[in-house]
Amino acid sequence: MREIKFIVIHCSATREDHPFTEHDLKIAHRLRGFDGIGYHFYVRRNGDIKSTRQVERVGAHARGYNTN
Repeated sequence: MREIKFIVIHCSATREDHPFTEHDLKIAHRLRGFDGIGYHFYVRRNGDIKSTRQVERVGAHARGYNTN
């Protein structure tokens, strides 16, 4: 397993009354040019934690820090 040095936390900034599923996140990230979901984990509004990218794969969400 690769060494993990940092944890980056993002807020999706979606409307409170609009559900934003893993599918929605995948579409949004593909539109930004990512190869699938760029985050390794996605915490839903209800607290569910979804694994959305294998930890072994470099993230695609924090320019300059993705490989760390």
